[in-house]
Amino acid sequence: MSKQLKIDILVVEDDRDMRELISEVLTERGYGVVTAAHGEEALQRLEEKPFPVVVSDLKMPVMGGEALLDEINARDVLKPFVILITAFGDIDQALKLITRGAYDYIIKPFKMEQLLIAVNKAAAELAMRRRIRELEQVARSRSSSHGLIGKSPAMRKLFHFIERIADSSGHVLLEGETGTGKEVIARAIHGASARKDAPFVPVNCAALPEGLLESELFGHVKGAFTDASTHKTGLFVEAAGGTLLLDEIGEMDFAVQAKILRVLQDKQIRPVGATQSVSVETRVIAATNKVLKEEVDGGRFREDLYYRLNIFKINVPPLRKRREDIPLLIHAFLGRHEQRGMEVEVSREVMRFFLDYPWPGNIRELENVIERCVFLAEDGRIALHDLPADMLENCGNKDGTVFGSVKPLAELEVEYIRHVLERCGGNKQKAAALLGINRKTIHRRLEE
Repeated sequence: MSKQLKIDILVVEDDRDMRELISEVLTERGYGVVTAAHGEEALQRLEEKPFPVVVSDLKMPVMGGEALLDEINARDVLKPFVILITAFGDIDQALKLITRGAYDYIIKPFKMEQLLIAVNKAAAELAMRRRIRELEQVARSRSSSHGLIGKSPAMRKLFHFIERIADSSGHVLLEGETGTGKEVIARAIHGASARKDAPFVPVNCAALPEGLLESELFGHVKGAFTDASTHKTGLFVEAAGGTLLLDEIGEMDFAVQAKILRVLQDKQIRPVGATQSVSVETRVIAATNKVLKEEVDGGRFREDLYYRLNIFKINVPPLRKRREDIPLLIHAFLGRHEQRGMEVEVSREVMRFFLDYPWPGNIRELENVIERCVFLAEDGRIALHDLPADMLENCGNKDGTVFGSVKPLAELEVEYIRHVLERCGGNKQKAAALLGINRKTIHRRLEE
């Protein structure tokens, strides 16, 4: 077992033989174990020292597992992961306790390997949370990211690339799905450059018709067309010395594309209706949710403009490709609401749901979901039932829990191993480290 998984566990079990057996098995796996015979004794142990994981029987004299869970949830800090041991007839009760904060449950009679899977999973998640807290502290202390949030490999690579190209005058092409934060990245490039004190001017090319877009970009003189009652300065001139973001450039009309190409080549613009050109020095960042090369091949975008814009190309990763950043983004979004006096936290099951959800709307979808949940959350805690119904249905969580139908634990074990393998890109060594088992065990489980 890796060093980060060697944690202390409190085992709460009224049956002495079972208590000693569980303690022995966990100790052999490198865990530090302290035992208690019932809930009240467990609370005394928790007062003496914090335990990140508690394994507790559900039915016990003096104080059972349900009352113990309530006492633990009443604490403000140092809440451990609670794994419940329950009889088959108490599954419904265990499921309800999951929604009230329990981490997991196992059903009697059980094999010790099943208990170890639950404990290893909790220990791995605990290690991940500690790492996330470290990353949050680093992210809060960083000022060089210029509003970008993330510590995933994809974002670290992006930060490094921005630092390298920021002071160049070369144009930038941002390609990525809707909601991935392309404008935020454009602002980060501008903010990291020597142009940061000059204007940053964004324009959505899809929101303006051809005639109006041309007037917006290049300006017009009085009398150039029917409604041109005054002179108008174009956005290229407004952004002079700074950065002009042409968002959704893939929607731009061919005629306007030709004029944009001329500006990029000659560094001059001619307002609509004017007879003389005006010199401009503006860096252009183009953004699109399309793959422009495919648009070029399909005859829908000018090839010469594509290559003029494609000096520095950034493929903005979707949120599902940078899941490590989800907790950081949630922390940032919740922080904005906290500044307005709305302080809430995300429950453990919701965080797990967020980490598994595919996020077709990317960061924008996550931000909107958090905003909704902040207003719906009860007792300052976002629960699964606060999420939009379509999200839960898309992930098979129609019953509002992190479980679907009841399945044999061995079947769930294989499903979880496959899930972790997928998250690790098929890397069995990495998956084994996260699961707290070895590669041979993964291979044997999948073969079985």
